Amino acid sequence: MPALSLYVDGMFIASVNTEGYDILDVRVHGTCVDKNIASLDFSGGAHPEGDASSYLTWVNDLPIKPKQVVKVVFLENALTSHEGKTIDELFPDDINKEPIDFKPLPEAINEIRAMQKLRNSISFRVQSPQAGLLTCETEPDKFGFGFGVLWNAWHPERASVSLHSYTLESLESRGPMNYILSEKISLGSEVQFELTA
Repeated sequence: MPALSLYVDGMFIASVNTEGYDILDVRVHGTCVDKNIASLDFSGGAHPEGDASSYLTWVNDLPIKPKQVVKVVFLENALTSHEGKTIDELFPDDINKEPIDFKPLPEAINEIRAMQKLRNSISFRVQSPQAGLLTCETEPDKFGFGFGVLWNAWHPERASVSLHSYTLESLESRGPMNYILSEKISLGSEVQFELTA
């Protein structure tokens, strides 16, 4: 069965076989107010009809620094490297806590808007089968970015690769993201993402 395999600076991090999952997602994300310029996550889930859904995480909020290279390989066949963790296993101290009372979106956005910006832009390089080597930088009005490789069971022979940036206004209005890259990769392909500053 196909698998997504993840490396950082050439070091193997995790591999997850697609069998039994509906979605697998590798994501690098960051904002202009986060202490860590970017973080890496690897998660997946299954939503079987007539049965309980499951959601597992293999990599949670791993800091990614400038000059580090994240590589994702879409393998034709590989075993899962280690068991994923549930939310309760990742955060056992939160099990008995009161549920979080989430603020209305406009209020939360205004609080974020008042935070000190730690950087005016984020620059990166992406290498993919179709785009080749792509170098870009977010504009000063952009709040954050996301790079991802997404596999789903409805199209098991391919995975989606995307890179986007967004503003606080687009978050507030739930408007479209600014897509810098969007493509599909086939089995045997790989993509690389590098923060350059």
